[in-house]
Amino acid sequence: QGDPLVLRLRRVVTPAATKSMMMPHGRPLVFLQALLALLLVQVHVHAHPIVHDEPESATRDAMVDSGEWVDVRGSPVIMTGTNVVFKGAPWIPSVSGDAICALTLETGNETSCQTFNALDAQHIVGLGYNLVRLGVTWAGAQLEESGELDSAWLDRLHAFLDLAHEQGLYVLLDLHQDAVGTATCGEGVPMWFSQLAVPDDIGEPIWPLPDLADGTCGRNDTDGWAQYRGDVDYNIRNECCRKRNQGPWGDLITTTQAQKTMAFLFSLEGRAHYVDFVGKLAAAVDQYPAAIGIELMNEPPFYLRGMMYETWQACTEAIRAQSPTIAVGISDPGNAALPIGDLDLRSSTVEWLESEPHLFYCFHWYGTPNTPTAAVDNAVKLASKWGMPALLTEFGGYGGSYGCDTQNAAAAAGVGSAYWHYSDYCWPKHCPDGSPDGYCPLPEGDRWGACITGWGSGNNSFTC
Repeated sequence: QGDPLVLRLRRVVTPAATKSMMMPHGRPLVFLQALLALLLVQVHVHAHPIVHDEPESATRDAMVDSGEWVDVRGSPVIMTGTNVVFKGAPWIPSVSGDAICALTLETGNETSCQTFNALDAQHIVGLGYNLVRLGVTWAGAQLEESGELDSAWLDRLHAFLDLAHEQGLYVLLDLHQDAVGTATCGEGVPMWFSQLAVPDDIGEPIWPLPDLADGTCGRNDTDGWAQYRGDVDYNIRNECCRKRNQGPWGDLITTTQAQKTMAFLFSLEGRAHYVDFVGKLAAAVDQYPAAIGIELMNEPPFYLRGMMYETWQACTEAIRAQSPTIAVGISDPGNAALPIGDLDLRSSTVEWLESEPHLFYCFHWYGTPNTPTAAVDNAVKLASKWGMPALLTEFGGYGGSYGCDTQNAAAAAGVGSAYWHYSDYCWPKHCPDGSPDGYCPLPEGDRWGACITGWGSGNNSFTC
């Protein structure tokens, strides 16, 4: 009733004004009155819209502010910790259990955890850590094209975030992939996405892989690769996949199918699906303060940097529509930290990088460049140029001084880090039929990850 524009319009349509608009025969300009009345209704509707109360975003336990990580009090914080990644169903560990890294001797799985519970959280806090980089894999989260996130998956994610907040742990959500996705024997993009990206290649020989020593699973083994064609568990059920995603599984990354899939993902059409998933993930964690950041892709297996960064920008915009302050982690091909500056980036992309206030630069070190100190220096220089902090989100927590040299190089530069990894989360690991670890026949019953694409060397107590 007090809207100024509405009051002004009401003053226009007064009896006196109506009289002044009489036509020669005394008839008022009824159509003008009706038009003004309609305008009044429309203005009134727009002036007083129906407001749906939206919950405010949670205050993050930590966030990126003015180019550095700060805690909930605004004090600078260096985050160090470990990786927790399920490479298969149910994709996120249960928080149940009453033992650290609960052993399951009855299943013959002596060293691979099945859960991450309160005692695990207390254990790593006791080691001096405050961060878990949690794998959130697209294939496990969004089971169909443009669908909502799976409710069971969300329940596990929310339980993990609640546990972390209660135990004083920050959680970085790692959009994990290795070897691109299910259809190329890895984990990451869902089978339904690969069916959009490379519809004629599903269940075909993965080119140009040569025959293995036993003469199988090469470019001519059409029967071997066709087994379980299109199955959501193709990567763990197809025998050729099971032979290929162990040992030197990195050969899968550069195959024709893998690179065609990534080219589609970073194109406008494919990007829309990825952005849809990322936006829904941001909405799902907005009310959980332990969720401090989303790392947009683990070790991006692609070489066209400009297309990648345009995708990072689109993903960030989708995240910002849901969560105004959660940090967003960007990275270069393979998460390698190299001295490449703004190479292949549009000026508009660089402007965005320099102006978006809650970004951070993610990098890994597994030997490229030749020392961890060089990797840290490169990452810090590039991140500083763009006005953001760097974070070493993966390095090998093993190998004598190897892991400690890496962790110490990061710490010396004021850079946080997360070692690989807390547990193998390998299902099933030790084989009752005597097969090598990770090659077991798949049993029925509960699952806890997958023995694929670099699952070994779990260490729940790595320290320097």
